[in-house]
Amino acid sequence: MGNSESVRATHFQRPDVPADPVEDDLPDEHHISISNKMVERLVEDATLTGAIDTSASNPRGDFKEKMFMEQLKSLDEKHTDRFGLTVRELNAVLKRVELRTTNMVNVDPVCADIKRKIIDCYDSTSTPAQVAHCWDTIGAFTECVQEAGAKRLQARSKLDALELERRTRHVAHAREHALKDLS
Repeated sequence: MGNSESVRATHFQRPDVPADPVEDDLPDEHHISISNKMVERLVEDATLTGAIDTSASNPRGDFKEKMFMEQLKSLDEKHTDRFGLTVRELNAVLKRVELRTTNMVNVDPVCADIKRKIIDCYDSTSTPAQVAHCWDTIGAFTECVQEAGAKRLQARSKLDALELERRTRHVAHAREHALKDLS
């Protein structure tokens, strides 16, 4: 890019129209030279501002809001493309997790002893640099919470499997009696 060969610039010139004598007297420093990329951005900005209601009391604020909304839409599309997860799918996953965790019997605090150690560690630190000494305790707490969650979900899965097995036996038994009644 530092090479003069790689610089592309567009010089705007007026079409062949009778020259205004006042403008001809202006020195060359009043001519504008911009890059192709700048032209693209100006066209894009002009396109976006064309969709904004200019009768609003704060058109600049509306422009910023429109730009933020466009950026959010772009980020949402990129996220959906990258992870393949839409809001609908996320809500479905959330409902499944809620169904599996709503009736959990154990309501005791999870990892209360390690939680207390973390609080004591933070209380004993006087500078932010000393907080790094608490990282091992935080890591232990994170592992404890993950293990407790996994154990609860496994227990719930076992209960669901047993319930499904019971229902299957019940349906098979009912089918057997229905077939006997038909015979």
